[in-house]
Amino acid sequence: MHEYSLMERVIESIFENMAKEKVSGAVAEVILQVGVLEVHSVEAGRLAFEVLTRGTPLENARLRLVIMPAMFQCPGCGFSQNYSLDHDVGHEPLPPVACPRCGSPAVITGGRGVESIELVLS
Repeated sequence: MHEYSLMERVIESIFENMAKEKVSGAVAEVILQVGVLEVHSVEAGRLAFEVLTRGTPLENARLRLVIMPAMFQCPGCGFSQNYSLDHDVGHEPLPPVACPRCGSPAVITGGRGVESIELVLS
C-alpha cells in the first residue's frame, strides 16, 4: 500500500506541473528518482503506477525508477559510503550506527523522498 500512496502523490504532482507548464504532448516515459527508503518493492511501485495511470494521459508512459541510496556519514572522521539496508525499515527511525573507522556516532542521510521527476515526451 505504501507504493500506492507514493505514486498517487507523484502522479498528482506530474499533472499539476503539466497543467502549469501547459504540456500537451504525449508522455513516453516518466523518470522517477526516489530514495531507497520510499520504495519497499520496485514491482509494487510499477504496478501502482500502471493502475493509477489507467485512463489518464500517462496511461502508456513507461516508468523508470531510479532508486537513490541512503548514505552513511561520519561527522568525526569524514568517512562516507552507501548504507546498505539489511531489512525493510519503511518509515521507522534508522538505528544508531558507529563509524567503522573511528567509532564515533555516525548518521544515515538521504534515501528518503522523491528527488526528481522527469517527463520524456514522445
